[in-house]
Amino acid sequence: MALEKMDNYFNSVVESYDERIRRSVDDADGYIVRTAEFFPKDENLQIIDIGSGTGLGLSKILEQNKTVRVTCVDCAAKMLQQLRVNLKAYGDRVQTVTEDFFAHDFGFEFYDGALSMMALHYYSREEKLELFKRIRGGLKKGGFLVLTDKFAPTQNYEDFCRSEFERKKNEAHLPDAHYYAFTPQTISNEAALLFKAGFSEVRLRWAKSNTAVLFATK
Repeated sequence: MALEKMDNYFNSVVESYDERIRRSVDDADGYIVRTAEFFPKDENLQIIDIGSGTGLGLSKILEQNKTVRVTCVDCAAKMLQQLRVNLKAYGDRVQTVTEDFFAHDFGFEFYDGALSMMALHYYSREEKLELFKRIRGGLKKGGFLVLTDKFAPTQNYEDFCRSEFERKKNEAHLPDAHYYAFTPQTISNEAALLFKAGFSEVRLRWAKSNTAVLFATK
């Protein structure tokens, strides 16, 4: 399978992606329900959702917290178009920004919290470290990041996925860019990056198979 730029790929699979996520929404022991379970219930939270997709993963959080307001950032315009349909009932509590979140301005101590669900297992350690630093900078004192993602089961698997991506990219003579390629890190490596980015505490809240929920505090 040839490497495809991230926005092109996700713009091309909106319908099938939305159907797949829809089947996961009500799984009692699935990542969407578990993420909502561990998401803070404080009133009037202002949060940013990084890599929102079609928004179905966010629906449980919006249902349980009637005052939370969310800025949804995603590089795929068609994903956000479907998100606005899926989350129409929540009105202006949901705002969308079509942008590569690596280029997004998170501001300074603006958000109460951040969320990323199944969005970061395509990126390198170096890219994620810089992203985590910028997310942290955009959080208020005591702010949080809820990070739900797929993780590598071993260091060898992490290294293999990264080397395969680099091989395909080099063989195709592709320029540096964000491509759709599965390159997860181990949970311990991800936590180490969060600490390196300046988060004071990182907790593993839930794990099942290769999926986990991390909770990081500024």
